[in-house]
Amino acid sequence: MAGRDLQADHFYRLPLTPLLFAFMAGLIVGRLTALPFLFTGAWVTAATAGFYLTRRLTCQKPARLCPLLLFFALGVVSIASWQIPFFPPPETKPLFDSGYMEICGTITGPPRIESFRTRCVLDQLEISGEKNELYQPAGRIQAAFYGKTPELFPGDRVRFRAIIRMFKNFNNPGGFDYRQYMADKNIWAGVYTSGKRVKKAPPSTQKPGFQNQIHGLRIRLNETIASIGADDAGAVLAALVLGKRHRISPELQEAFNRAGVSHLLAISGLHMGIISVCAFMGFTWIISRFRIFLYTGRAFKIAAMLTLVPVICYAMLSGFSPSTQRAVVMIAIFLTAIARAAPYHRINTLAIAAFIICIIHPPSLFSVSFQLSFAAVSAIFYGIHLFFKPSAGLEKTVPRLIGRIKNFMLISVFAIAGTLPLVMHHFQQASVLGVIANLVLVPWIGFMVVPLGLAGALIFLVSGTLAWWMLTCAHWLLGPAISLIKMIANSPVGAFETFSPTVPEVICAYGLLAGLGLIWRGETPGIRKLAAIGLVPIFLVSAADAGYWIHKRLWHSDLRVTVLDVGQGHASLVEFPGGYTMLIDGGGFSDNSVFDVGARILAPYLRQRKIGTIDTVVLSHPDSDHLNGLLYILNHFQIHEVLSTHISADTSGYKKFQEIIDKKQIFHPPLDRVNAGRKIHGARFEILFPHPDAEIACAPCSGANNCALVVRVRYHGKAILFPGDIEACAEGLVLEQAGEKAEADILIAPHHGSKTSSTSGFLDAVGPETVIIPVREGRYQMPSQSVLNRYENRNIKILRTDRHGAARIRIHEGTLEIRTKQKPRFNQMLNRGHNY
Repeated sequence: MAGRDLQADHFYRLPLTPLLFAFMAGLIVGRLTALPFLFTGAWVTAATAGFYLTRRLTCQKPARLCPLLLFFALGVVSIASWQIPFFPPPETKPLFDSGYMEICGTITGPPRIESFRTRCVLDQLEISGEKNELYQPAGRIQAAFYGKTPELFPGDRVRFRAIIRMFKNFNNPGGFDYRQYMADKNIWAGVYTSGKRVKKAPPSTQKPGFQNQIHGLRIRLNETIASIGADDAGAVLAALVLGKRHRISPELQEAFNRAGVSHLLAISGLHMGIISVCAFMGFTWIISRFRIFLYTGRAFKIAAMLTLVPVICYAMLSGFSPSTQRAVVMIAIFLTAIARAAPYHRINTLAIAAFIICIIHPPSLFSVSFQLSFAAVSAIFYGIHLFFKPSAGLEKTVPRLIGRIKNFMLISVFAIAGTLPLVMHHFQQASVLGVIANLVLVPWIGFMVVPLGLAGALIFLVSGTLAWWMLTCAHWLLGPAISLIKMIANSPVGAFETFSPTVPEVICAYGLLAGLGLIWRGETPGIRKLAAIGLVPIFLVSAADAGYWIHKRLWHSDLRVTVLDVGQGHASLVEFPGGYTMLIDGGGFSDNSVFDVGARILAPYLRQRKIGTIDTVVLSHPDSDHLNGLLYILNHFQIHEVLSTHISADTSGYKKFQEIIDKKQIFHPPLDRVNAGRKIHGARFEILFPHPDAEIACAPCSGANNCALVVRVRYHGKAILFPGDIEACAEGLVLEQAGEKAEADILIAPHHGSKTSSTSGFLDAVGPETVIIPVREGRYQMPSQSVLNRYENRNIKILRTDRHGAARIRIHEGTLEIRTKQKPRFNQMLNRGHNY
């Protein structure tokens, strides 16, 4: 019995680690299921486990699984209020899309000033409708004010009129859940209005609080940095000192990503750690001048407590982002351990920090920055445990310096390796020269630019002139650093884009890294042998996974078409038997700097499906909602061929389209040299209109829409028609030119269901069983009700990307199956008595 108790005592060698994993597992289960009965069961389980654990502790008996069950249930319960089914609060439902409403709220956090708008988050809401009914809902809303806006500070109370809208997702398989992302921030709606309508409410005239003073200091510092230089170095300096990254251009951000040093732009553990080390060393040196503290042994303790002051000041000055909050928590735990002279264990400290953050804000576990931060630190701790051995005796200066450089390089390797699977999963990119870049740039920026910038910010309160000179020196140091970053990023081997690994693949990657580390540097032969045995199932799972994807990508015998949800636009991915891929249009917004459909929607979806090469890109016509999403794809994927009408448009998007094709020498043949029909692994791809000469074929009709490329894909007697944005005039020409070839089982609605298209004659000739409308509800009055009536009168099943999400079509052995993102699949057995 005594042996059993002893064994139980050692069950939790690191007591917080298993409890943390149990709590995180509860959070994950609660996030994935989000079922009301599950949360009820979790409450019952938590109460039962808590009662049982109390009894065991009262009787001084060991408890092993009971604490794990308790914390698992608490994890499930704690995430409930952040879930979409339970969020937003019920009292907010009457407010959505109910016309213009009078909104009054308090600004929480620093407003984000961008080139054309000011964004802020409002809480303490008071909302009144047309009938003057007053609502005071819980939670927060995100406000965007475009144009000239009054100067706003945290704590200001503002009043304006706007329409409250619920956040909408692009509902694609594996796509980013923007609604849940905002719910995790306790933000339940968005409003968008002119800055001229924004008025400050009376409470904003009260004396400014501490938060306002910090915000005012940040504004003045930002203006000072901008006066020093409005170039890339000035933008990066503002990001490093103030956490303001909106001035960093997309090109510069991409350069940091490719060089593997994007973490330098986010004020997190690296920056806070450097500041704490510098401050601790400085305070220790100052305090050690006083003998009384040396004699009492309190120098380190006092220095540790004083170090918290600059750390917290830097955190507040930089906007106290979530990554900064995590770093402050970890540093505070470490410094408190020094001050208390308590034993310090790396893993327990990491677990405490993660526990505190997850308890305060449970959705933090699902944020990318949380995952990357703790993955990097965990990998560094693991690498230190395996590879760093305490030095024996005193070493000479040169070997000691070489050893420190080697250790620094190893830490960079550990951090990059520890975050690589997650970076590939979230960003589909890996940096090759990241170790070299970090070796040079971390001390360059971290130990010179950041301390200079922070010192300048603190001195700014006393002497603006001296602060200007210090910030100027920091700006000057950044110039060569940014040049080096761009040189590494532009190198052919600087970085490469990857497929997006699935969650099981990420887990296997971490298991492989951990196992290889133990095999190489395990303390005993037994540990190394166990690690080698543990790698066997990982290799087997990885081999099975590779076989699955090879079959799914290259060996499948069905035809797959995915009509993606890209908002008000069209993009369809066609996967022919044998792995041949075709992308028909790419969707897009009028300005890619606001939202790039290619980078945010198309590329992640393609890489999730392990697609790195597109054999044929088809552009129906050069409108931005069909073209602009293709620009990123043409730039970042291997493209074999582009098909289009070659009818140009005087837009920046079309000019960029041509520039990319010319630069990358992508095959882009004239339309009259393209075969109207081609067979692709048993399927048939056909150009129905305008062929062979687009200008002649389109002459009877006016407008770019009426000269859109109309194509059809058919396989095993089933066909899908892609008519682009053709209108009534061109629909008649298609029927004249294509005849019976226009018949199809599935029709992508012409011009997004506009009243100018889908004429009765066209629908009767095509005869579709299903129509898919790529549209965003509330935009341009599409789809037209008259068109919807035409579909319904012909018993055509209607699917809309704004309501049903992406539509996935599969044709195999005469069966046509359609699955939608938002609703269960339905099958169609289409036997129409003829083949096409």
